Amino acid sequence: MLEVYLFINPLGSRCMKSEKCILRLADQIFGDISYQFIPLLNPQMIDQHLKATNQDCHDLNLRNEQFDLHYRTILDYKAALFQGKKKGRLFLLNLQNQIVDQGQPYSDKLVLEVAKHVHLDLDMFSEDRQSELARRAFQADQRLASEMNVADPSTAILYNADVSDYGLMLEDVTYQGLYEICENNGLLAKRALEHQKSTPNLHIL
Repeated sequence: MLEVYLFINPLGSRCMKSEKCILRLADQIFGDISYQFIPLLNPQMIDQHLKATNQDCHDLNLRNEQFDLHYRTILDYKAALFQGKKKGRLFLLNLQNQIVDQGQPYSDKLVLEVAKHVHLDLDMFSEDRQSELARRAFQADQRLASEMNVADPSTAILYNADVSDYGLMLEDVTYQGLYEICENNGLLAKRALEHQKSTPNLHIL
């Protein structure tokens, strides 16, 4: 079983592309693959987001607003995940589409419309997105990122515990890169050594 952990900015267009690469791989190529989208939130990520959207990364009020926006979005995602991983991912992709692709501003109304669209239990979702459980789930994600030395969104960590204790860190997720690794996942550690020599964004953990 190949396990993939993708660390994401929930409001980042680059991360949306990475998510879709993993979904395409899982749905069309390999059945024996498990994957999770894990939201990140740190100062570096806010810097990157502000620069990517041509906003002033030195404006403290703007930084606080963006931090709060990302935090609320993450809690919404965690609340959706409480109703199942598939529904959680569907909620995230639909919310990203509305905010990132369609340019809709984040609002409670929009979030609830997306939750309804993906058939979440709205009463449960409304309660969970404000719960201590969602906040603890967010904190657990940040601890996991720290333990795996992940600071940048769109970073993937890949493991195949059946054949090796090694993991791979892929800092630029593309479909082709994932395909090449997954194609030889039975030799993950060996392939890690080979790829690392020629691929600077691939590291052994």
